[in-house]
Amino acid sequence: MLKRQVTLHEGHKVFSVDAWDSSGKKHTVSVRVERVHHHHEDHHMDTVMNISSPQMESPADDLVLMFPKSSTGLKRAKRGWVIPPFNVLENGRGPFPEKLVLIKSDYSKEATMQYRITGEGADLEPKGTFTIERLSGNLFVTRPLDREKKASYRLVVHATGVDINIAEAPMEIIVYVMDQNDNKPVFTQNPFNGNVPEAAEIGHEFMTVTATDADDQESTDNGVISYSIVKQDPELPKPNLFTINSVTGGIRVNALGLERETFSRYTVLITATDRAGEGYSSTGTAVITVTGKSEKIMYKDGSDPDDWLSVNVMIKVKRPTHRESPFVKDGKNTAIILTVDDGNPPATGTGTLVNPGQDLGIHSVCKDSSVDPSPSPDVKK
Repeated sequence: MLKRQVTLHEGHKVFSVDAWDSSGKKHTVSVRVERVHHHHEDHHMDTVMNISSPQMESPADDLVLMFPKSSTGLKRAKRGWVIPPFNVLENGRGPFPEKLVLIKSDYSKEATMQYRITGEGADLEPKGTFTIERLSGNLFVTRPLDREKKASYRLVVHATGVDINIAEAPMEIIVYVMDQNDNKPVFTQNPFNGNVPEAAEIGHEFMTVTATDADDQESTDNGVISYSIVKQDPELPKPNLFTINSVTGGIRVNALGLERETFSRYTVLITATDRAGEGYSSTGTAVITVTGKSEKIMYKDGSDPDDWLSVNVMIKVKRPTHRESPFVKDGKNTAIILTVDDGNPPATGTGTLVNPGQDLGIHSVCKDSSVDPSPSPDVKK
């Protein structure tokens, strides 16, 4: 069915249709769509024709590729004009040489023809992978193919007459190497290391594991990886504290109960399985460290009626204080300092700074690293 308007710039379009039977074997057929003008009607009509025999993953014994016929006097293509690619399954067991296809010239009905091939796998590297019988036109593969090394080959077939001056125009054919699931997933590192705050909420994603697979993941599931968690060590306080996104490998918090003081580190065993979880598996490890509450502390001015302090990263005196200040009570000038960290929820505390009323300033009372966010005793100077 035509899904949208299409412009056939070359007057035709060729594509392949794949189907898999119940045993998993792939079948491929090439289809050509062309625009044909009917002179007895005042309109054009799109026609669809099958331009090749249905192909198995390994070509059938009776599959024949014909050279295009001469275009003299012809206005449009015939079935043999576009040579569809054919597929060869990788890791073939032979025996070799193994026949792939018979290539014929129409001239062979009138004269003896001889055939030769050039291109990738013929006279170019990897040389000798494909050969052709000079007089019969039978095309052979001489060794097992490996899709991970080379996924396709472009060959050019030449046909000339024997003892007669006739020759076909060179014909290009493409051999696609079909993938087998012959590679396991490989983790990009092992172990993976990640940190998770003990106060993290359920669903918080804090690290990602990744694996690769050399097999095809575009037209098959052979290289499509699915991740899963096999085991968590220790399995305390719960055995399922973490979960993993099967597609992305992102690890998330699955349950509450992380306590750095009790269990500061977890080792999680992970599998990566190809064929979307139904093929070969590899194992990897994620080492998860539970981190405590943040140590970053901020100070705030709680109560400084005499306005003698500057409260920021450090607590400093803005101006000297005097015994005669009306804010001196019982001979002391007192200020309240509030502290808060960046935890979730934040922890807070209170500290007291006391000046005994001397005519002296305080240059630096306390720093970020020296104040505990819990209530502190009086600091006197």
